[in-house]
Amino acid sequence: MSDNHANAVGGNGGAGDNGPGAAASGASASGSSEKAYEFVADDVTSNKSGTVRRMLIKEYRKIGRGAFGTVVQAYITPNKEDWYGPFAIKKVPAQTEYKSRELEILRATNHPNIVRLEYFFTHLSPTDRKVYQHLAMECLPETLQIEINRYAHNKLELALKHVKLYTYQIARGMLYLHAFGICHRDIKPSNILVDPATGVLKICDFGSAKKLEHNEPSISYICSRFYRAPELILGCTQYTTQVDIWGLGCVIGEMLIGKAVFQGQEPLLQLREIAKILGPPDKKFIFFSNASYDGPLYSKPLFSGTPQARFEKYFGRAGPDGIDLLMKVLVYEPQQRLSPRKIMAHPFFDDLRNEQYFFPREHTQPVHLPDLFDFSDFELRILGDYAAKVSPQAD
Repeated sequence: MSDNHANAVGGNGGAGDNGPGAAASGASASGSSEKAYEFVADDVTSNKSGTVRRMLIKEYRKIGRGAFGTVVQAYITPNKEDWYGPFAIKKVPAQTEYKSRELEILRATNHPNIVRLEYFFTHLSPTDRKVYQHLAMECLPETLQIEINRYAHNKLELALKHVKLYTYQIARGMLYLHAFGICHRDIKPSNILVDPATGVLKICDFGSAKKLEHNEPSISYICSRFYRAPELILGCTQYTTQVDIWGLGCVIGEMLIGKAVFQGQEPLLQLREIAKILGPPDKKFIFFSNASYDGPLYSKPLFSGTPQARFEKYFGRAGPDGIDLLMKVLVYEPQQRLSPRKIMAHPFFDDLRNEQYFFPREHTQPVHLPDLFDFSDFELRILGDYAAKVSPQAD
């Protein structure tokens, strides 16, 4: 549905205004063997300081393409000496609802598990003479999709500690977003950036995101099909941020089995794939999702035995706690799906609270976990009583 923000983004994290990576970035910028496309932008605005200045942009390579635009890797300089970056610059046509919404959300968010907007500017494309909004965001080495595919291709399994580490950080990012009423609406592995060497994760690509208002309808044809919540499949237009929680459940399952869990070949068949694991959807759920739904109901069980047995069959390596979490997230009724804070407090993440290290891929020595519990005052307010359950217990 939306862009794969940084499909195999190379380079280090984005250096901000004269940030620590500026010198190294300068060497990369001037020494690249790829032919760079250069242009000057007059209105480069720093998201951090709000200052607007004229800058030279050097684009090196395309790293993503989607429904709303393209993403390139680029460096920025005010004087041809101090290079900032590398950045992932997303270009979307100006004067569109998607553009303004994404920029608005990225400007307002500031969280360790949300991709950071560094600069933004407009530029007239020389190829089609249209004005494009450019969003310069921090870079991470790759997407979670690339990481999952790498393991699956080599017939290996992503370590359970990594599954826990990534899942927890997605839930923490959602805790923050959902507190503002912001629904990402396209949670999937290709919209999640990771640095496998450090374990850091950031949710990206807010091209489909929207601040949901109570009793205000939103389009149901949203979210990539394999990760689309059942109420959206049925055509619900009064949904909540819990559609993101369904997407998270799909991402957890994919990390565990190395492929998308529910792979319907067309939108309505998606519900059948879900019913194969969860069992038939309840008629009341279908009615309250969309009273005028007249598609297939899949009301007869498509398997023998219990849903619990199906979850154990598919996701057994997650262990009892992992299966319990998945069964409380992949639930038809959105209001019954766990909230982000309840997910973060789940025993599945006790390993992260009790042990401070993990082994990155191809590392023989353990690496310290990224900061997982450095909560802001805002996060602590959202967590409420759950803050004590989420945080490591003091000895």
